[in-house]
Amino acid sequence: MKRRHATALAAAFALSFLWGTGGAQAGDRPPPPIDWKACPDSDVAECGNLDVPLDWSDPGGETIMLAVARRPADNPGERVGTLFYNPGGPGDGGVRYVVAADQIFSETLRERFDIVAMDPRGVAGSTPVRCSVPVLTPDFWLWPRTEQEFDALVARSRAVGENCLEETGPLLGHLDTVSVARDHEALRRALDVPEISWLGISYGTQVAANHAELFPDSVRAMALDAALEHSLPEVVQVADEMRAQEDGFNRFVAWCATTDACALHGQDVASRFDRLVASADAAPIHVDGAVRPVRGEDIRMGTINLLTFKEPSIYGPDASWAGLSRVLAAAFAGNFSAFALPQVVPQTDFWVRAGIGCMDYDPQVRTWQQMRERLTLGEQTAPHLGGASEVWWALACTGWPLEPANPPRTLDVDGVPALIVHATFDPSVPYKWAHSLAAQIEGSRVLTRAGDGHTSYYTSPCAQEAVDAFLVGLTYPDRLVCD
Repeated sequence: MKRRHATALAAAFALSFLWGTGGAQAGDRPPPPIDWKACPDSDVAECGNLDVPLDWSDPGGETIMLAVARRPADNPGERVGTLFYNPGGPGDGGVRYVVAADQIFSETLRERFDIVAMDPRGVAGSTPVRCSVPVLTPDFWLWPRTEQEFDALVARSRAVGENCLEETGPLLGHLDTVSVARDHEALRRALDVPEISWLGISYGTQVAANHAELFPDSVRAMALDAALEHSLPEVVQVADEMRAQEDGFNRFVAWCATTDACALHGQDVASRFDRLVASADAAPIHVDGAVRPVRGEDIRMGTINLLTFKEPSIYGPDASWAGLSRVLAAAFAGNFSAFALPQVVPQTDFWVRAGIGCMDYDPQVRTWQQMRERLTLGEQTAPHLGGASEVWWALACTGWPLEPANPPRTLDVDGVPALIVHATFDPSVPYKWAHSLAAQIEGSRVLTRAGDGHTSYYTSPCAQEAVDAFLVGLTYPDRLVCD
């Protein structure tokens, strides 16, 4: 299929949209009201739907539906305002976090803010991405060993993209972060509030920052936890991420040597891991009920997923380094089920992540020679993990039938107070990205958490206290580092 261009970003900035480009404009048509109802499983939160343009350059055209939720402040008399929340991903919806606010947000935020979130376009309860061709198949490998396997990767990506485009329609070309940022401005206007504050987590830092760039008068303040850097060329970004993941793995190995909480305590974890990956590459392991045999790349990618959080997180005790040690111990004993993709699990998450990611990233790998160079980059930069990282998944966009609508670019945010919190050894988003994003937000400040793991608001009382104080009183912390 001929590669089709989604709405060009430059054109999007040049157009004067019906709902404005810098906050509410005189004569704008207000967005339709939200019919709020009690959310299932919550006595406090309210849920509803918001209709927004599918294509923000054609505001009078086709619309899509966004699932939204809000939780009124527990202390209305001390209410500061409205707090928008995005949990990251991309591909994670915010509605479920608002419903479970007692487990997600501090008492301070619950008391002082109306907490509001949406399931972004294409995600969860909003108008979905629809596909039927699976991404992962027995012949699809993100680490192709031959030109034939690389050709199969490109062909599979093209087949999935064309299938998703046919079944989803034009929405597939409008899943980019800028469109999501504009959706949040429509939500602000539907709420009829003059301004909002932001708590953006990981990918949510980009949603918030793009919203603030487009609508600075609509944003009172931003707290950004675990900064995603979207101004870098794709190869630089993936190199940064693969190095951060490798550093995280090496720190996990060192941790295992110091604590009985590691199920591999006393073992040469790194060497055993390398032999495990090599063995699975040489003879992929059959797992009953799995889509395909487990190969080395499945172990690598599964490892970085569990490497994300050092301590038990809001995602459960197994999403931790201790959980990773148990999974690896099981694999060393011959049980690879944790690294296998069961056939009964739908591949919706892969379709959504590909649909969003391919609108924001343009992989610089188009030939087998470029693929070989990327593989070498992974081997030399990350000897244990081979370059496994979230951005490595951008290779699945090679052959995608749509050009990215929001390729990497530098932001220019001015007039919005911002506090960026970032861990020194975050394996998902390198620490230096916090300072790079800060350079794109005039007047912002960085609070460093000296430690491991992705995000800080949920794992560091020091960081949570600083974020809460900033969001409530616009007070920057005196300290520069949370230990």
